[in-house]
Amino acid sequence: MGAMIQDILTAFRTLTIIPIPGKDTENFSRSLCFFPLVGALLGFVVMLLYHSAGAIGFKHPFLLALLSMAIVTWLTGGLHIDGLGDVSDAFGGGKTKERILQLLKDPAMGSFGVCAIVFDILIKAGCWEFFLERGNPWFIFWSFVFSRAMQGVAIAFIPNARAESIAAPFGQGGKSARISVILAYLVTGLAATWFLSPPAALVCALCSLAVTLVFGFYCWRRIQGITGDCVGATNELVEIGVLLGGILFLI
Repeated sequence: MGAMIQDILTAFRTLTIIPIPGKDTENFSRSLCFFPLVGALLGFVVMLLYHSAGAIGFKHPFLLALLSMAIVTWLTGGLHIDGLGDVSDAFGGGKTKERILQLLKDPAMGSFGVCAIVFDILIKAGCWEFFLERGNPWFIFWSFVFSRAMQGVAIAFIPNARAESIAAPFGQGGKSARISVILAYLVTGLAATWFLSPPAALVCALCSLAVTLVFGFYCWRRIQGITGDCVGATNELVEIGVLLGGILFLI
């Protein structure tokens, strides 16, 4: 039981800046299956903000979407959106694996990265506004949960492009880690079935899996693996995929 608590704490410390006391797990790969719990917490924050806004009569869905997104981005330390920007710069400006990996380590943000972050924020804000206007923020909630689940899948199944990658310690669990992230993904889908509906949950599951497979294959083609930035980019892309899938499902 104590080891499981450490695994959960490591998941939250890895994906958020929330100061949680306690020791990290000795085997980082064991924390991958708890990544969806982190997504659930972030989704709960958005749900709380949505219901609080309704309680005080705040009726500006686009502004509420931006404010909620700002709070979630702060809670995650901008980790995933920064990864998206770095990956866009590296893949956009690098032609060889060596050059791409070099650009991924560059802290400076170029035009590709800035454009990717701006479009990411605008697309998600537009999607969030769609769901908030209709009083259905659950797709936002599940976009967080499925995206974190797919981070675990990407880390467990795609090799690291370089040994010193920040994702490397999490990807050393072998077969047990792969089984655990698959189970976490299935549990996420079952939970979505309960809170949404079977068709809606299937849309979320398929969109998240499709985006992860396509982007993972692209990373493999370019650099023969992934890095921590690629995992962050996966998160952002899966969130968008689930949100757009939800919109197509509802219209």
